[in-house]
Amino acid sequence: MRVITLLPLSIMQNSKKTIFPGGNYIHSLPYIYFALRKNGFRKYFVFGQIFFLAWFVFASCSPSRQNVYFQNLQRDTTLRNIVTANHELKIQKDDVLGISVASLSPDVAFYNASQGSSGSSASNGTPAGVYPVDKDGNITFIKLGIIHVSGMTRKQVKDSLEKGLVPYLKDVIVSVAFLNRHVTMLGGVSPQILPMPDKMTLLDAIAASGDIGQKGKINNVLVIRDNDSSKQFKRLSLADHSIFYSPYYYLQPNDIVYVEPAKIKTPLTTPQIISYVTAGISLLILILNTVKL
Repeated sequence: MRVITLLPLSIMQNSKKTIFPGGNYIHSLPYIYFALRKNGFRKYFVFGQIFFLAWFVFASCSPSRQNVYFQNLQRDTTLRNIVTANHELKIQKDDVLGISVASLSPDVAFYNASQGSSGSSASNGTPAGVYPVDKDGNITFIKLGIIHVSGMTRKQVKDSLEKGLVPYLKDVIVSVAFLNRHVTMLGGVSPQILPMPDKMTLLDAIAASGDIGQKGKINNVLVIRDNDSSKQFKRLSLADHSIFYSPYYYLQPNDIVYVEPAKIKTPLTTPQIISYVTAGISLLILILNTVKL
């Protein structure tokens, strides 16, 4: 019976973690080669090394994965009955409103002073023009007192304030904005908190976060949405056009968008490059010597 000895016993005893010198298979190729050659397996070993080299080159030079949006969308087509945003966002409890007043009256600055929420005053540290909506859905505005704004749109609040200030200001114009409405972006995009306008689509948010590119998977985009006392989780794919039919295409205030990150190949370090080049040269020399023999 033929006994095959792949490595010297001293090498195997030098480390309890690996049986190869240096802890690297590539560094051990010469030892394995001479062991196999001694035992008559030279040809098989050479074929195996050629296969290994071809696999390594293919794996290193394989093209990167491309993220293509809407891959199954036909050229020059029209999508019908898609989801639309036909509503304006309503004011909710705990919202923060930015309200500014413009007028030809000289005392208009007095109306831009901070009033805070219901039951509070300017001494609470609230910046001028900032109006938190309290737990009852109210704000307190100078001269007008407590105003219930929860469930109203910004335009409705604007019209209500302008009408109420007519006796005090001339040619009054009021602007109302949300100050705390936002969308949180996480995962395979540039993580950030985006201010939310009246209408923001999922594509708008992704574009504002630097696009997905090679950083994430376009077929696994998770939208997390608060709904009263519950949370809704919806996974979407941007690889096809089904997104345009989803009620999650238009984002809601405080939505969280998580793009599953993709596995990115880290660039080789200088020691790794030297190791691979050395292994390739050694393998080439072994093949040439075998062919000569």
